[in-house]
This record gives sequence, C-alpha cells and structure tokens, in this order.
Amino acid sequence: MATRRDFLKLGVGSAVLLGAFGVASRFVGRHAVDDRREVLRGVIPAVLDGALPSAPEPRARAISTALADVETTIAGLPPATQDELASLFLALAAAPSRLLLAGLAKPWTEVRVDEVAEVLQGWRTHRLTLLQSAYHAFHDLILGAAYADEARWADIGYPGPPRF
Repeated sequence: MATRRDFLKLGVGSAVLLGAFGVASRFVGRHAVDDRREVLRGVIPAVLDGALPSAPEPRARAISTALADVETTIAGLPPATQDELASLFLALAAAPSRLLLAGLAKPWTEVRVDEVAEVLQGWRTHRLTLLQSAYHAFHDLILGAAYADEARWADIGYPGPPRF
C-alpha cells in the first residue's frame, strides 16, 4: 500500500521531470506557439468530437476557428497561467515527454481522434494531479472557447443564455 510519503515523492518527482522536459525543450529550439498549436490541433477534435462537421473542409475550418478561439482565451489569462500552459504545451509537444505523459509516439496531429480521447480520459481519472489538471485545462479551454462563440451554439446544442 502506498503511503502519503510515497505519493508526495511521486508528485515532486513528476513535477521535477515535467519541469526538466520543459526547460530542455526550450534549449533545443522549440517554439512555444508552434508547440501549442500542434498539441491543440490534436486535442481539439477529441474534445469537440460530435460537435464538429464530418466533411473534411468544414471540419478543418471548424478546428481552425476553435484553435483561434482557444488562443484568444489563452491571451486573456493572467501571465502566470499563460506560463504554466506554455510549459505544458512544450512538454506535450516534445517527443520524450509526450511519450512519458501521454503514451504517444507520434505527434498529436498524426494520432487518431479516438486515441487522443483515450489519453484524455486516462488523464481525467489518473492518480497524478498533474495529469488531471492537464485534462481539465484542455477541457475548460476548448469547451469554454466553443461556448463563448455564439456562431457555434447550434453546433454544440447550446440554446444560449437564459432570457429574462
């Protein structure tokens, strides 16, 4: 049976490892905006699955719009939160840490939607708070941006705010 001390060691070790991958990725020439877009282009279709058009061109446009909406949302967050998200995106875009954290050998944009959905579901129920936080960050950012766009309300089945 795991003790509280074991749990704390695992949490500290995970945080140090994630931080090390984030720092290392900055030294190997990674670009934060490109990393964020790569991860989001893989995650958005999984989070919005069922609310995106199935035809390829409208689907691609909807994903691009959702990506722009999420980036607008991120730009409105406090700088400390933006920095935390940047570290998360850097870690998830770099191959070694992506493999460690998500179990994905391929880049996010090359992984099937059902595989990404499985990763997200695993994070949602994971014992590490770090991965649960990553799940909630993606969920809240992507769905929050979708609900904020009045043009998407019909697509996602949202009737709009209550009228008084």
